[in-house]
Amino acid sequence: MSNLKKSIFRNAEKLQNSNKTLCDIYSIIMSHNDSVFLECATMTRKVTYTYADVSDRIDSVAASILQRFPNGNAFIGLHGENSPEWIISFWAILKSGNKPYVINLRQPKSSTEEILNTLGANAVITVNSNIEYGIQTVSYKDLSCIDNENEYSFPEFSNEFAISTSGTTLKQKVCIYSGQEISEQILNLESIIDTNKRIVAASKDGIKMLAFLPLYHVFGLVAMFLWYAFFGSTFVFLNDYAPENILRTIRNHGVTHVFAVPMLWHAIEKAVRKEIAANDEKMRSKFEKACKTSLKLQNFSCSMGAFFAKLAFKDVRSRLLGNEIRFCISGGSYIKTSAVELLNAIGYPLCNGYGMTEIGICSVELGKSPKERILCSIGKPFDSLEYNIEKEGRLFVKGSSLCRKCIIDGKEVYNNDWFDTGDIVSVDDDGRYYINGRFSDVVFSDDGENLNPDLAEKAFSLRDAIDFSVLGNEDNTKLVLIVRISRNLLVKQKERLKSEIELCNSSLPASYRVKDVKFTFDSLVEDGGIKVSRAYLRKAIRDKKIRLFDSNEPLVEISNGDNELKRIIRETFATVLDRSIDTIGDDMHFMNDLGGTSLDYFTLINELDKRFDLKIDFGSEYNLEQFGYTVNHFEKLIKDLIN
Repeated sequence: MSNLKKSIFRNAEKLQNSNKTLCDIYSIIMSHNDSVFLECATMTRKVTYTYADVSDRIDSVAASILQRFPNGNAFIGLHGENSPEWIISFWAILKSGNKPYVINLRQPKSSTEEILNTLGANAVITVNSNIEYGIQTVSYKDLSCIDNENEYSFPEFSNEFAISTSGTTLKQKVCIYSGQEISEQILNLESIIDTNKRIVAASKDGIKMLAFLPLYHVFGLVAMFLWYAFFGSTFVFLNDYAPENILRTIRNHGVTHVFAVPMLWHAIEKAVRKEIAANDEKMRSKFEKACKTSLKLQNFSCSMGAFFAKLAFKDVRSRLLGNEIRFCISGGSYIKTSAVELLNAIGYPLCNGYGMTEIGICSVELGKSPKERILCSIGKPFDSLEYNIEKEGRLFVKGSSLCRKCIIDGKEVYNNDWFDTGDIVSVDDDGRYYINGRFSDVVFSDDGENLNPDLAEKAFSLRDAIDFSVLGNEDNTKLVLIVRISRNLLVKQKERLKSEIELCNSSLPASYRVKDVKFTFDSLVEDGGIKVSRAYLRKAIRDKKIRLFDSNEPLVEISNGDNELKRIIRETFATVLDRSIDTIGDDMHFMNDLGGTSLDYFTLINELDKRFDLKIDFGSEYNLEQFGYTVNHFEKLIKDLIN
């Protein structure tokens, strides 16, 4: 048994023999002392904090909270994106004898204000933001700058925190967790590790978890943070959430674990397949063959398969997640089998998991081989839980780790029995469970058949779409496909997209084919959201926050001569060079005639990439010395890439 595994099991035994409070969890986490807790990059250097450093800062901020709010035992809102300051504030609120309400930044401000009022909150602590909620607001900066050199005398460590649901329903719901339920979730780790030790596999620098998932989401707070802080892991924080920065941070910091919602994995799959599709037939065939060989070898021998994947996909991995990845989990909503298959083939062990705010983290596929992970099951329930499938395939959950108390639309609701998740599931002969959709999303067709939109949505793979969702129409009698497209989608891209939609739709049984297709430029995900909620989507369409138009409505037309495509390219040249568009001639050289620098040139490429959602790659196919410095050159290049 490795030293890390021994340490984890010793700490699990300590927690098992304790009172299972949040204070007990905190004490075990902070016992890692000199291990690196937090790591984040600035423009010039890497900043690290040990567990001891963070503990000292928590004491200082907790003392400041006590000075401002001496009565204690009240809820204090915590508003902010992921950051070391957020984590310090969370524990400091508890240490001051108060209870954190971790504010879901996705929900409307009015909903947060109602919940703060329902909880009787004293104040809100804001991290790197200036929002006001109608009650006393104090910034982390104000709390951390108070001089607290005296000996601290803290009240009893609080044993509750509140967390909002993720917004997939329209009810106002907040869950109150105690240390008991969180301890039970953490203690599932023993059987999890015994089933698949890769979940705690480390590099020479230990376990490094990307702090990607929102800490105000149960997946982020429990699975990403509390589990792995208990293990003594290092958390790597992002400067921003631009896709390239996420991948660069993972590589540069040697991240070993990435837990994310399907949106990230689907984006990676789309980027890889787009890059491969740009190659000739020989290269595409070689890539597909390598994927099949990799999966076959991994199924035969994990170590042999991993070695092959590193060699066969060296270039791809160097642009994606690097070589330190040990374990990945997808959760929060449906993930495509093709994404799981591709990531595993490249050598990144990606598994599917399941949980809800009301029931915590419940299960994850722990298969050691890709053939098990590619099933896209959510695995088997953890030791602290039981699953039961009741009428209409609905999943009910019961156990010691479920949230016992919720406040729904202002009323306290207690759960001591089976909890109806609303998810439609199935189970195979090996005891693995599969999510097939949500009961609230079911469409009741005119012929009396119940249609699950998830089953239809799985059939669509649309490379020119930013996002899409299948849901019921206004009276919930037929399936409709909503597709978000770029404002700069070109005619040929649009026609290709429509052909893909038609092809995918025809692969479905007649009853499951979408009966209407609508396009939109608006995001299908709520502001700050991490997944598509059909409940939000229906309401946003109804309230005209998402504006739909017919898929046959004309877009930009590319023709010969002075066309719209050239206008967009000239406009981009002008923006990058800070010149008037009238000074940009179609045959003027970007550097020699217009005075652009090498840095300006790569900025131009990046802007055109984003503008047309294309991978402009000046490799062997496009030689810089012959092609690529004028508006006319870029016009031909972009036309070639979209054909």
